[in-house]
Amino acid sequence: MRRFVLLTVAFVLILSVSANAKKSGKLSLGAKMSVYDPPGDASSTLLFEIVAKYWVSTKVTTELSVGWTQYKESGENVMLMPIQLNAEFHPLGRISFDPYCGGGIGAYIKQTGDETSATAGIQMLAGLSFKPSGGLSFNAEVKYILSDITDSNSGGFSFGGGVEGNWQTEL
Repeated sequence: MRRFVLLTVAFVLILSVSANAKKSGKLSLGAKMSVYDPPGDASSTLLFEIVAKYWVSTKVTTELSVGWTQYKESGENVMLMPIQLNAEFHPLGRISFDPYCGGGIGAYIKQTGDETSATAGIQMLAGLSFKPSGGLSFNAEVKYILSDITDSNSGGFSFGGGVEGNWQTEL
């Protein structure tokens, strides 16, 4: 767990160095819903996420998300709560149709029956945002989630999208 905290701090520091000198950017909060296909014999389920995103520069964002899903695996109820920190690259910058890709690190809290575990993982993502004039944007995203970096069989996909509210703020 100590390595995970150190990796998270290093990740945030690296992204902070690449920030604009004026230290202002665009902050957005939103919600996403996706279909999550967990590893193993579990059936697909819905994954709900709350997302905070900050534009570090015109082409780089950082994103912090907290999610929740529940499914059955081998006859047992499983609750998964991913907490993810991602960096996204937007090659075209802030435009109406905004493709992006990225990845990051995460903490995955999993409860199976009465047993609770926490693991460190990674994820990769790609998506497309549509930003009509106004304060909302809509996105579609695919994400590969490896919920335990010590277990190569812990990977699963999510396909979905969401809505974000955008505003300018000084941070």
